[in-house]
Amino acid sequence: MNRREFVAGAATIATAMSTRALAIESIAKGVKIGLITSSLNPLPLVPGKTAAEVVIDQCLRMGVGNVELGSRFFGPAVKDVVAGRAPKIPTPDYLKTRDEQRQWCLSPDSLREFADARARFERAGINLFSTSTTFFDDCTDAEIDAMFRQMQALGIKVFQTNQTRVPMGPRLVPAAEKYGISPAFHPHAAVDDPNEVASPESLAKLLAISPIFRVCLDIGHFVAGNNDPVAYLREHHDKITHIHVKDRKRDGGPNVAWGEGDTPIRECLHLIRDNRWPIIALVEREYKGSGTPYEQTKADFDMMREMLNA
Repeated sequence: MNRREFVAGAATIATAMSTRALAIESIAKGVKIGLITSSLNPLPLVPGKTAAEVVIDQCLRMGVGNVELGSRFFGPAVKDVVAGRAPKIPTPDYLKTRDEQRQWCLSPDSLREFADARARFERAGINLFSTSTTFFDDCTDAEIDAMFRQMQALGIKVFQTNQTRVPMGPRLVPAAEKYGISPAFHPHAAVDDPNEVASPESLAKLLAISPIFRVCLDIGHFVAGNNDPVAYLREHHDKITHIHVKDRKRDGGPNVAWGEGDTPIRECLHLIRDNRWPIIALVEREYKGSGTPYEQTKADFDMMREMLNA
């Protein structure tokens, strides 16, 4: 390499480094930690800034380097949704807004929103590794494929299924295997309904459908359904991509401040740390205490770091 080539190459490298932030290392004792962005809702309205920019600013202030985008981050909102699901008897408003969402989803233009979000987080040095996506029971096959294309544009290899129900599992296989994106099934507490992702049995049924299927273990909801997240982590850690960390009471009890519920948060975190399992731990703030969403989420994030460092 002559001098001119060396100088030109150095300039190219310098330019690339100046336009790309260094990755934020939010790691505690070898465990990657972060948050699901819905923890920060409702976001403050900042003139001239998009929701993604506000989330990024808050993550940078907090030192969060790993995020999962919460649901309803993209596209038109659907009305009359009950607990993240379609109503049992669809209302006119639901049908109208659901169709608007479907048409937006099927539009190639929607891919730009996902690609733009990916670029923004990447420039900030934040690892956007997952998103929360619910596949309603009334999703069409074309819509399912389009939603996986959107996640492909987002640059992720795993997503958390939020309120997706057990019967949807087989319908996700073709797109999941086609695009190489793993659904990580997220349990709630409704263990008495076999169509809900809630019990170890429902998760076993889903994991048996495809080798690409995984679990996002919400340890708070799991406890509220009277399940044991510590035992589940020990037995199925190789299928768990990440955990949602919150504190809930047993017997379908409420979300509470960390340390006031029945969720073995410290034990779960230490199990991941001590076994060096590549499971990411994310704060999901659902308990609405005093302070702003940012302040409450930061307090939980700092507590999670302290638990891992203890």
